[in-house]
Amino acid sequence: MNRKLTIVIGVAIILIFIFGCGTGKRDRPGEGDYDYRTGSNGLTLNFPVGTITQAFENDPEVKMVVEVRNEGAFPQFDETGLNGRIWVGGFDPNIIDLRPETDLLDEEELEGRSQYNRQGGYSGIVISGPVYQFPPGTTYYDPTLMVTVTYEYKTIASPIVCIDPEPRSTNIRDKVCDITNYGSVSISSSQGAPVAVTRMEEDATHDAILFKIYIQNVGGGLIINENDVDKNPNSGYDWDELNKVRIADISVGNRRVTQCRPDIGEFVDLLNNEGFIFCKFSTAGLSSVYTTPLNIELEYAYANSIERRIEIFEEVEY
Repeated sequence: MNRKLTIVIGVAIILIFIFGCGTGKRDRPGEGDYDYRTGSNGLTLNFPVGTITQAFENDPEVKMVVEVRNEGAFPQFDETGLNGRIWVGGFDPNIIDLRPETDLLDEEELEGRSQYNRQGGYSGIVISGPVYQFPPGTTYYDPTLMVTVTYEYKTIASPIVCIDPEPRSTNIRDKVCDITNYGSVSISSSQGAPVAVTRMEEDATHDAILFKIYIQNVGGGLIINENDVDKNPNSGYDWDELNKVRIADISVGNRRVTQCRPDIGEFVDLLNNEGFIFCKFSTAGLSSVYTTPLNIELEYAYANSIERRIEIFEEVEY
């Protein structure tokens, strides 16, 4: 009997050991292995299934919902600055007058994707308003509603670069990287934002490493001036204020690059949705060869829209 009890206890201990080892945080599926800085979207808009497509003259209130999702990676739970707003246009306000019940988006609801929030934030915005009496002779009106979201956003990219203070030295030694292999590196994944770092070129002089960083508008919307986020997009933007991206920071590992053109804090202009940044990193005082992230932070404001056709019929009196 004692022997049987001993065997049972031993088996139980083994089972506890086997199944218990996989319960630590490190082995939980989905934690620590999710790259949330992917994709080319920031805030996106959608009309849910069942959204109205028809209304009638003299209707006191037409109501619909627009879904707003944050499919990018900004802001994280400890960040602020989204400053999102929503606008409606595309119709004659003397016939139908639709407005969002609130035009300022809730930043907490629209938190970016992260290890703990893989879907990103969501908010439903109610748009409503009356239909007025048609002008004389009008029996039908079918405007295309345009809903636009404007917001501030950030892109963070960290391609790996090779740091070699003497890339052309004739001394023979083993190296962990060869700078010539980094001459042109495509960055295959976007960074969870509508503006992406798409490619990086690396070269070296006797005392510095040179980087050419390619950035591109990949989100399908407009890069607008940061001061125009709270401006109604239906009134339009000045052309010379579009397609400007602020260089917030660029560093090699934990060391800021020596200089850039345009410089850190300034704007890079995107022509045909693409722009370039040239940076120099001094290798003075360095002796070893190593790889490290080239950390790039970009800031900008963005606007994207969706459309919805709505048919408005003449009121029929019986």
